Amino acid sequence: MSHIKVIKTKDDLDLEEFEAGEVHRVHVHLTDNPLGVPWRIPVILVKGKYDGPVLGVTAALHGNELNGISTIFKLIEDIDPNELHGSLILVPISNVPGYLGNRRFFSDNVDLNRIMPGKENGSTSQLYAHFFTSKIISKFEYLLDLHTASHGRVNSLYIRADLENEDTRTLAYLQNPQIIVQKFDEEGTLRGWANERDIPAITIEIGNPSAFQHSLIDETLEGILNTLRHLKMIPGRVENMVNDATVCDHSYWIYSKKGGIVDVLPSLADEVTKGQVIARIYDVFGQIREEVVADKNGIVIGKNINPSCNAGTRILHLGVNFIDPAPETIPGHDDFNDH
Repeated sequence: MSHIKVIKTKDDLDLEEFEAGEVHRVHVHLTDNPLGVPWRIPVILVKGKYDGPVLGVTAALHGNELNGISTIFKLIEDIDPNELHGSLILVPISNVPGYLGNRRFFSDNVDLNRIMPGKENGSTSQLYAHFFTSKIISKFEYLLDLHTASHGRVNSLYIRADLENEDTRTLAYLQNPQIIVQKFDEEGTLRGWANERDIPAITIEIGNPSAFQHSLIDETLEGILNTLRHLKMIPGRVENMVNDATVCDHSYWIYSKKGGIVDVLPSLADEVTKGQVIARIYDVFGQIREEVVADKNGIVIGKNINPSCNAGTRILHLGVNFIDPAPETIPGHDDFNDH
């Protein structure tokens, strides 16, 4: 059994304090909990032996979205800090109270990904978000934010990114998703705040909540390693992964009109056609109350899997208006083997 080192607590993440060519594991003190002791966020700093960019990877900003945790753990195993150019800042659990409660939201029932960058003199969640962005995320030069579907839903492996921005479009096309969706930055999101600060950022949605799905985790890891090669942080040939993905210019949810017991029919990443029945809602006697149909041609990004359905429930997340990616989006690279 390997020896586990004592983890130090820091009040800030000063990269200059850490020795190059090593993996450093620390807790960063953000705020205090009701016991009067720190909420400490775990950070893994892989500081390369050589100069280079700083890539940040965050997971579990929603506390029950866990696939990103395993992705980060596998990434650590693949990286040798003595060969790395630049630094990786890895945050496996961004929302510590949410993770401890196995719930999406922060301890005050607020979605952290709607209030970034928080407030220095704000509420409990706003204060946590403020120190999270100022002490950790502000140190990034690039950001990959790892998420999953929320409770009661499932997702394909897909990317949300502003495809009209060259930097974020490139990050999206370096990944290995099933689907990429054009999504302009929304106010309050971590991705939106980072992009406003000229930290190119995308959101990677990795399947389902509250579980590890290793096939999707491994595909996500492949995209992150491809990103590291593109940034010349590790050696290897860069691939344009978008060749295997469907790119949509927007997406939206289709809702039920009736309540009852719902059965959503298509599988993830299925293409559906306008007028196709995508779900049936039954009453408790097995009679069909509603057939929900697709109002456009598209591809299934995510869907509801909870049979209990109120009127107005999100049924199916549809990506529409397929677009051809620009082939010149990612410049060609030769193998990067010389350090």
